[in-house]
Amino acid sequence: MSHRKEHIDTDLLRRWLGLILSVGFIVFFKIRTPFEGLTPAGMASIGIFLGSTILYVTWVVPMAVACLTIMILLPHLGVSTYSHIWQDFGGNAFLFVFFCFGITAALTPTNIPMRMAAWIMKVSKGNPKVIVYGFTFATALISGVVSNFAAVAMFAGVALAFLRSADIKPGKSNLGRCLMISLPAAAGIGGFFTPAASSINIIALQFMNQAGFSIRFLDWFLISAPFVFLTCFLLSFFLCLFFKPEPTSEELQRAVAQQHNKIGNISRKERLTIVIMVSTVILWFAGTWAPVLSPVFVVGCAVFVMFMPGVDLLTWPQFVKEVDWNVTFMVGAVGIVVGCVSTTGAMNWIVTTLLGGVAQLSPFWLTLLVGFVIAMLRMVIPTGPAVVAVFAPILLGLAAASGQSSVALVMLTAYWGGAAMVLVYTEPLLLYTFGSGYYSAMDMFKVGIFPTLLIVLVMALFFQPYVALFGY
Repeated sequence: MSHRKEHIDTDLLRRWLGLILSVGFIVFFKIRTPFEGLTPAGMASIGIFLGSTILYVTWVVPMAVACLTIMILLPHLGVSTYSHIWQDFGGNAFLFVFFCFGITAALTPTNIPMRMAAWIMKVSKGNPKVIVYGFTFATALISGVVSNFAAVAMFAGVALAFLRSADIKPGKSNLGRCLMISLPAAAGIGGFFTPAASSINIIALQFMNQAGFSIRFLDWFLISAPFVFLTCFLLSFFLCLFFKPEPTSEELQRAVAQQHNKIGNISRKERLTIVIMVSTVILWFAGTWAPVLSPVFVVGCAVFVMFMPGVDLLTWPQFVKEVDWNVTFMVGAVGIVVGCVSTTGAMNWIVTTLLGGVAQLSPFWLTLLVGFVIAMLRMVIPTGPAVVAVFAPILLGLAAASGQSSVALVMLTAYWGGAAMVLVYTEPLLLYTFGSGYYSAMDMFKVGIFPTLLIVLVMALFFQPYVALFGY
């Protein structure tokens, strides 16, 4: 009871501190005489940007409430007008993320993850390393088309069922430790696979579009895939290196076979789900050459088909339950604040006045610095969308000042927004399996810090040159 009370008190203290800091920044930048080179509207927009960032990071109130409150404050601070706010709210990004939750809602109740897991266990023939690598890559792949939480929920449920059926106790199995660490980390990493894979990517795309840049669906996938696969490999490698998973017992293999036999042959609804999902991804890729097949149009049509009579893969309550309204409203609102910071000239002032020296760095050193700073701060920023909201606009300004790739630097924020694999307590995705008791916070830190630092270095060496091959 005392531990719970301490947790509640800490949470309340964090929220009050966040509220005080947020209001303090907004008031300070509103009433202070503008810094040289800034207008009063520019000063106020910086206060709003900093204040909203603190609200997102500390979760003073639900993110959707924070976004709506910030929007209604803008006209009263002389930064924007209500007509501009409602005109700019939402757009393609809002519709895209909204419809993508339908794909997740259709896949979640199926037995497709169980079938994939059974296949992994069969192919592994009891080799524990193959199981760890298999579950890691399978989770990342599924996370490429559904939300990160849905991906980890599906595979964690399957893995826990196997472990418990074989009476493998928490804290006494390295295989259990490896699986429970790998699944949420892989879901976050796999969220970088495609623009549709995560709301983090959609927010990043929104910032690119506001700055006049765009990236094709297929190009995003081809750029992200090598780094997703490499990160999954490094994560699995260090898990097996540090924790050496034990060979699977005959009991576990029998438990897998029994679970798989219970679900029977693939159902009609599962076939329909697979056909619609695969068709959606193919049409997303085809949109690279046929502009009429925009991502929003394709996913909107896919969700409509799922509701059609005779298909009935979705019901409205099922769909609404899956939608993350915090993320949806953030996608709709975050661009408005950043747009105000840009149109008032504040972003240009921040980059030239405060970050002028950073803009002079070479692509290697700038990517290394940015990657390291975001990866380290990701340990204390609890949500991926907040990472993009904080860093993407600043990096767009740096890219303009340095002549480096805007697309590469913003994609970097999207990658690190999802790839959290060091500290358990600051990432809800990691906490999903932490409660199972199979691993400790120190286990996660020990195995996560090495792939994190290696990927920071690899991206510094290759990311911008690789993105340049696609013309960005």
